[in-house]
Amino acid sequence: MAAIDVPRVAFVGSGRVTIASVTVPDPRPNQIRVRTTQSLISAGSERNSFESTTVERRSPGYSSVGVVDAVGRQVVGYREGDRVYATAPHQGVHLVEVDKPRVVEGKEHYPPPKIPDTVTDVQATFLSLADVALHGVRRGRPYIGDSVAVFGQGVVGQLVTQFAAMVNPYPLVAIDLQDDRLALARQSGATHTINANREDAVNRVVELTGGEGARVVFMVTRTPAILPDCMRATAAGGTVTLTGSPPGTVDIRLQEELLCKELTITGTYQTRLYPLTAYHMQRWTRPANRAYIYELMERGGLAVDHLVSHHVPYTEAPEMYAVISRGPSGWTGVVLDWTGAAS
Repeated sequence: MAAIDVPRVAFVGSGRVTIASVTVPDPRPNQIRVRTTQSLISAGSERNSFESTTVERRSPGYSSVGVVDAVGRQVVGYREGDRVYATAPHQGVHLVEVDKPRVVEGKEHYPPPKIPDTVTDVQATFLSLADVALHGVRRGRPYIGDSVAVFGQGVVGQLVTQFAAMVNPYPLVAIDLQDDRLALARQSGATHTINANREDAVNRVVELTGGEGARVVFMVTRTPAILPDCMRATAAGGTVTLTGSPPGTVDIRLQEELLCKELTITGTYQTRLYPLTAYHMQRWTRPANRAYIYELMERGGLAVDHLVSHHVPYTEAPEMYAVISRGPSGWTGVVLDWTGAAS
């Protein structure tokens, strides 16, 4: 084995992105080396980083799929040719540690999950975002027959809609500004859709729920100003769950929108908050969530193919970030193809 130079996506200043080069060394004894085949852009968090003015250089991405091509001498359970998912940046080759779950310098490390044979590489890239959505729905706790509204129908919003649909709520209302995303939401399980450019979303949700409001509302948008609408669309005693990456601040009316309705507002984050290993009161560690997601994909219980709007070579990453930065029109899931990047 020998060190190799591979391409990677790099943010080099606010709103600027390039294809840079990085040298990847041989794997250490506890590492595997993975040649990337596909990676998924996480539009919410990556756009926040892309537009940030506080950090000059960043390596974006955390949803990568590839093939093991080298194995450290102490590694057990992985071999060359295995397909794995890794929480790794957009890069042609990367090294992944395969030690037991642990926290190092405040960051969680888990062994990379292997990908089932019937799950494609593109489908497999959705693992982290599906994990975010699954965690958000569990935190929101919709019950069978509850009314549910999902504000925002990007990729995570679509996945939240799918997971919420599994408890058979009615109505399950998807709200967005884009007709194409609302059409996808129907495929994701929504019973009703609202284009907030043409209708008052709050009034329509209240109308669809018999004047009550939705029992559970998910805010899956990076726009903080949507929170008051989410609260107004929630039934008295209901729950608003934030499952996205909204930066900044927002004003709410404490008396009318929160206290008098006795709402519960729930945040979701996951990182550093999950138990590293399961115990009798908590089965759902992150590895358990991810194994369940791939199992769902295997048996057709979770669909993601309809969420891919752009599947492009990694060399087109700068153009794709420009499209994403302009707003939500015309795209949903963006997958980068790394074929040949490390040849």
